[in-house]
Amino acid sequence: MTPRIQPESYAGCDAAARFLIKARQAGMAGERLPADLRPGNLGQGFAVQLRTAELLEKEHRDPALAWKSALPSADRASTAPIYASTILQADAGPVTMPVVDGKVRIEPEIAFEIKRDLPARPQPYTEAEVDAAIGRARLALEILGCRYARPDDASASELLADHMFNHGLVLGPDIASPDAAPVEMDIVIRADGDAPQSYAGVHPNKSPRAGLYWLVEFLRGAGLGLKAGQHVITGSYAGYIDVPAGQDLKIGFGSLGTLAVRFVG
Repeated sequence: MTPRIQPESYAGCDAAARFLIKARQAGMAGERLPADLRPGNLGQGFAVQLRTAELLEKEHRDPALAWKSALPSADRASTAPIYASTILQADAGPVTMPVVDGKVRIEPEIAFEIKRDLPARPQPYTEAEVDAAIGRARLALEILGCRYARPDDASASELLADHMFNHGLVLGPDIASPDAAPVEMDIVIRADGDAPQSYAGVHPNKSPRAGLYWLVEFLRGAGLGLKAGQHVITGSYAGYIDVPAGQDLKIGFGSLGTLAVRFVG
């Protein structure tokens, strides 16, 4: 049974969110949250996320226009908002993202676009209602990054507060329909002059929409919802992959299509 986790506010929540916003603005990984501000459980980690999203929209005009979401376990969750300033289009030219040792860390995913609002309400949403609210689906890359210089030292709740390694999202071309998103597909990466890298891709939740269904109920329970135009990514088909910056990349998603992108630092 998938655990039901709800945001749980605590005394250091606002200060933790502001600390992490400053780290985002600095653009450089730094120290962990101070000990007195660290969330003690996943519910508190989610509360920091939601406060971060509220502050970024109200004080920095940077609303959450996407979410990442996978099914949680009892001790780990991988759900977080993704902000307008970090969502880029693959066909808009070179994509500026963090480069470490000449590489950018990506996760190949499918992004489901919401075509009608799914607002908070007393009763749960059925999967059929969520399906009916999905518009198109697109090839996508989650770009990974962390505000902590030593993330291995951080707890699961601290990582959740920091948005579970999300730095941004690259949106690519449409796929035939949301129903075309498979459970398995090969991911093939081609870079200038390099041999192709091939991965036998499998969706981590064995269902591309499982994380979306969970997210809708998580937000509903928190008195929130999804809005038309937002995108939701639901898990990587190949874990994380380090790809070269400064080269033209073509990332094949099985028979669905190809996402072409060039990363610059």
